[in-house]
Amino acid sequence: MLFQSGCYNYVSVAGALRSVYETEGFRALFSGLTATLLRDAPFSGIYVMFYSQAKKALPQEVTSSPYAPLVNFSCGMVAGVMASLATQPADVVKTHIQISPSHWSTTDAIRYIYTEHGMAGFFRGAVPRSLRRTLMAAMAWTVYEQLMARMGLKS
Repeated sequence: MLFQSGCYNYVSVAGALRSVYETEGFRALFSGLTATLLRDAPFSGIYVMFYSQAKKALPQEVTSSPYAPLVNFSCGMVAGVMASLATQPADVVKTHIQISPSHWSTTDAIRYIYTEHGMAGFFRGAVPRSLRRTLMAAMAWTVYEQLMARMGLKS
């Protein structure tokens, strides 16, 4: 993501890796790994849980109607927003670690964010992240549900 942000003048991913290794060392290639795992591992589980619960809350005739793709997409949107918000603090910590070489540990980054910005600091950027993650996840889930229904593997 930092490569895509335009903050750095890397020509390629390989060039970025080489530059980081040469200027900051091997350890820098893994900065933010703990926070990334704390964000990504729970996101999928939380997303599926919210998606399943949203679909269960709807009447059967709605989920199996001709509007099923819209229902699936809407449930995916709700689930994506909820999962994104639940994992936003870990995303902020990860991003802070990766762009601030002075904060190597997750604990240091958490302390710094809280000291500088309070609890609200852990939710900075929540709207753009939620929109991006939510739209991708909702679209993927909708396509998955439609393919499974068309192949007769799911009603």
